[in-house]
Amino acid sequence: MRRAAAAALMVATTGASLLAVDNLLGFIGTHLIAAGPALMVAAVSVSAGVIAAAGAALARGAAHLVFAAAAVVFVGALSPATSSQLWLPLAVALQALVPLAFAAAGLLVLRGSRNSTAVRVLAMMLVGFAAAWIVTAFIPVLVAFLIAQAGTLIVAAALSLQPVLRRGRSLARELWSSAEVR
Repeated sequence: MRRAAAAALMVATTGASLLAVDNLLGFIGTHLIAAGPALMVAAVSVSAGVIAAAGAALARGAAHLVFAAAAVVFVGALSPATSSQLWLPLAVALQALVPLAFAAAGLLVLRGSRNSTAVRVLAMMLVGFAAAWIVTAFIPVLVAFLIAQAGTLIVAAALSLQPVLRRGRSLARELWSSAEVR
């Protein structure tokens, strides 16, 4: 159950970060993905996020649950790919709550005593980007807002890819320690 939830979280946060980067690049007139595929990425991200949230709730993984919920709300409500027209007070509340959720997830990761230094640095970066997202959401500097939003989601995706990165690091160590590589 944990592996399935972790894999779903990887898909959800990676899709959300792809949509955020596409939105940032759209500001300068370039898009990574067209409108049709963007909706498909959004649908896959929301579906994977719901699965990840359910799996994290069953496995009692608070950080993963918060990551998944924040990614689902971002993609479903705040991402331009879904082009949802929210009632203004709700949109303002979500612009404050979603980055707060990412900051809370980063703080939950920092609380973990088994985390490596790299994971702690990523968690601190997540908290910093989320704080910048909160500040820039209410200041009329669109580029800074989009950069903070994309940065938050990229770091969240990197944190969700932690199991893959850990396996890759151990594989690289094994290869380096073998006599054939040296």
